[in-house]
Amino acid sequence: MKLHGVLAVRQSWCRPGEPILLCAGTGSLGFDLAGLDWRGRPERGGLGKVAGALGNVAAGVVDAALAGSGPEDGGADTPHVVAWGPRADGIATRLCQPVAGVSWLVLTPHRLGRVALVEEPAEPEPEKSLLGRVSGLAKSARDIFGGKSPYPPHQPIATAEVTTVAEVGREHIGGVAPAERKLPRQYQTRDVHALRVSFVDGSGVDVLTSSPENARRLLVLANGQG
Repeated sequence: MKLHGVLAVRQSWCRPGEPILLCAGTGSLGFDLAGLDWRGRPERGGLGKVAGALGNVAAGVVDAALAGSGPEDGGADTPHVVAWGPRADGIATRLCQPVAGVSWLVLTPHRLGRVALVEEPAEPEPEKSLLGRVSGLAKSARDIFGGKSPYPPHQPIATAEVTTVAEVGREHIGGVAPAERKLPRQYQTRDVHALRVSFVDGSGVDVLTSSPENARRLLVLANGQG
């Protein structure tokens, strides 16, 4: 079983000696961008104008939002990250382009990156008889209740591979600060708190959290003081 998350990011994405200050999951995204609706679709009446300005990256956001699920598909879960800004083709859009599977926003002293887990093809399991399947379940139960770890001692732990979706150099980050945000009506909780990362082009991303204390804690981590 390969580990992912921070360990995988550090192993296959970070440069030698590059510390991770913050690693936040981006399972659900919102878009507060001029010309787009909350799901990343062109606003009514502005399709031609927006599509011409977006380019391939933002067009991918639109296509994925139309095809995939989101808050308006019956989900009321608070998004993890909101991209915002005065235009639909800014830095924030590039960072929040659609990816399949698991992804994270990763902040280091040198850059902010969006990285995604590289999914490995599942290996076909050999056919087992009923007796073999029962024996396998019994062994798994013995290992669990016996406290046997899937990671043997003194052996290197394998980590999953991650790939870069997009990244922004620290020189393009204008500021990092706590912020408050109001979500659209479909959410049960509309007033939320965030760690806001602002970019020099006027766009930014909000990493949402449940309380002002958590937002301040994220700020401490982002400043390398955690």
